[in-house]
Amino acid sequence: MELRHLRYFVAVAEELHFGRAARRLHLAQPPLSQQIRSLEEKLGVRLFHRTSRRVDLTAEGHLFLDHARLVLGQAARAVEMVRAVGRGEGGRLRIGFVASSLYSIVPAILRDFHRTHAQVEIRCFEMTPPRQIQALRQREIDVGFVRTLVNEDDLMSQLLVKESLVLALPAEHPHAGGAHARLAQFANESFVLIARANAPAYYDSLMNVCREAGFTPHAGHEAGEWQTVLALVAAGLGVALVPASLRNWQRPGVAYLTLRPRTGDVPLNLVWRGKETQPLVDAFVATATLIAKRTPPDVRE
Repeated sequence: MELRHLRYFVAVAEELHFGRAARRLHLAQPPLSQQIRSLEEKLGVRLFHRTSRRVDLTAEGHLFLDHARLVLGQAARAVEMVRAVGRGEGGRLRIGFVASSLYSIVPAILRDFHRTHAQVEIRCFEMTPPRQIQALRQREIDVGFVRTLVNEDDLMSQLLVKESLVLALPAEHPHAGGAHARLAQFANESFVLIARANAPAYYDSLMNVCREAGFTPHAGHEAGEWQTVLALVAAGLGVALVPASLRNWQRPGVAYLTLRPRTGDVPLNLVWRGKETQPLVDAFVATATLIAKRTPPDVRE
């Protein structure tokens, strides 16, 4: 049985007239009648009562009509969904992200994309950069936000923003009331660090800027997540160098200092699989690029 058989049957059932149904389907009446008889033979039941004056549905025909309409409706929706995905207007988009990106421009990107692509199902997964690369290759996610450079032949990447590092310190710290400071002033402080495996770009940038300031940071504590880093800072267990966008999270007990001169250069990159047609991903990349261009220059670069 093919979908065309269902379309023929529904047309006759709705018109209750083979001639009108044939005109509606742009068919000659004899082939239509033959197709309906063939359908009845396949089903082993009569779908219509036929007389010289009228056509009526049998009890089996009434039941079959409900299911035929359901199947044709589902088929039409499936076609439209596939076409929407092909246009980058529908489907599912799976997004990986590092936690710190949620305090940067990622929420604005997601909000704008959802507004313009309301039919797209968005799924977000927090992952470390190495896990995102693996998930992209295994087709577990479609795009990822990472704070590391990606130089892989099978992947595409685009720099969205670069952020300076700022100093997070306990609210009762003597320098907490200031507007800015030099990093060298904190050479003897205990630092709370994110593990390098979780944020390699951040970790390497931190080590570089500390060396340039003339010291190696004393790692008093190490954490796996930014929320934990700031919680430890709030507890008075040390200071931390964090991407500037983390100031958007007003954690009680934590103050932030801008460092002078500008310190660090932590990137936020969008990464996705290359060498394949992905209209939905292309649409998301376009949205992310547009939002990044609208970002104030002091955050963007």
